[in-house]
Amino acid sequence: MRYPTSNVLIAVVVLLSLLLVLLMEAVGLGAFSPLWIRPIIRVICAANLLVALAGLGTSRTTAWINYLLLSITAYVMASATPIAALWIIPKNMFFAVTYAFSNLW
Repeated sequence: MRYPTSNVLIAVVVLLSLLLVLLMEAVGLGAFSPLWIRPIIRVICAANLLVALAGLGTSRTTAWINYLLLSITAYVMASATPIAALWIIPKNMFFAVTYAFSNLW
C-alpha cells in the first residue's frame, strides 16, 4: 500500500480548513440551519483527524503527531481544525472588542 506524501496531506488539511471556514461564514449569513451545520462540521473535523492519522505514515512523523494532538484538542474543545482556529479566534476577538467599545457611546 502506498501512503500519500506530506505535501498532499497538507493540501487536504488546508482545503478542509477552508471548507470549514466557508461553512461557518455561511451559517452567519443564514445559508444553513444551525441544526444541519453542527453534524457537517463534526464530519469535516473527523476527516481532519483521519488525515492527521494518515500523516503518521510519512517521513515527518513528529510533525504529524503534533498536528494530531492539536486536532484532537480542537475537536474536543471547539469542533474546528487548528488552521481554521486561526480564522475563528481573531474574528471573535474583533467582534468582542467592537462590542465592548460600541457600548461606550
